[in-house]
Amino acid sequence: MMGQFNTIPSSPRVMFDEESDNGLVLCHKYLPVEILMEIFCYVDCKTLMNCQLVCKRWKALMNYVWHKKTERALAKPFPWNDKIPWSVFYFACTKKPYERNLLRNHSGAEGMHHWQLGFNDGDRWKIEEPPIGVPELPQIEPMFKDRQICFTTSYQRCSKMQEIYLTSEGIHPYILDIYQPPIVVSEWYSCRWDCPAKYQLEVKLIDINNKKMDRFKFEDILEGEKQNRWLQVSHVFENYGSGLRIISFEHSGKDKLYWAGHYGSKMAGACVSVKIPQNIYFHSHCKQKQVLQKTERSN
Repeated sequence: MMGQFNTIPSSPRVMFDEESDNGLVLCHKYLPVEILMEIFCYVDCKTLMNCQLVCKRWKALMNYVWHKKTERALAKPFPWNDKIPWSVFYFACTKKPYERNLLRNHSGAEGMHHWQLGFNDGDRWKIEEPPIGVPELPQIEPMFKDRQICFTTSYQRCSKMQEIYLTSEGIHPYILDIYQPPIVVSEWYSCRWDCPAKYQLEVKLIDINNKKMDRFKFEDILEGEKQNRWLQVSHVFENYGSGLRIISFEHSGKDKLYWAGHYGSKMAGACVSVKIPQNIYFHSHCKQKQVLQKTERSN
């Protein structure tokens, strides 16, 4: 494809020099930096990794290419600076870990799969489809439009937990340590009209040494007007420091009348998402543009 590029400048701006690894001259034809980058953006990620090894000029352009490719893959602005490793962009493109739910099986569609159950008393957990004794789940949430399903607890305390390994999901340590992107946690909870209940949520941020960095703990007693309706708890972690690697999400509940069966609190739509940091994007974007212009002038 590159060999078919037919535009020949009247006076070549770059002379081919094999020792300088020029890379902007292909088949004796000059390609402006912007056009070469645009071509690279259509190359798949694995091939693009190999393109970095072709010559010095291509290697110098690759971080800009990766950044542009990442923004297209995510359809949103993504931070950039000349120190970000190319692997940050590679994982962002291939795994798309940002601004999606990193918790698996958030409402019970896969049974209890992905959840680690606590030492529960009572009649343990049950999955209800649709939820019994409460209104339908809020239609403002896209995840509930096609399926009405939830976890339900029994008497005594029923708990379960799930850990998210952020680097395995594709969020690079550089982003976690330098940018510390906001982390949003949320869940919908409820209880039946005829039985009050208790709901608890605890989310912990754990560092590379398996030590707790931050914690959000929430408890609600569902009685009276809080019964027979869906409520939502939400929290945002910010400025939590460098070293974050794991997020632990644990929720629990029970009914307050100790009835046999599953009359306890109900939970659905558990969500943990890592946002794309935006606070320094515009400054970094301007700096990137200046660097590219400088590269172009040097030719």
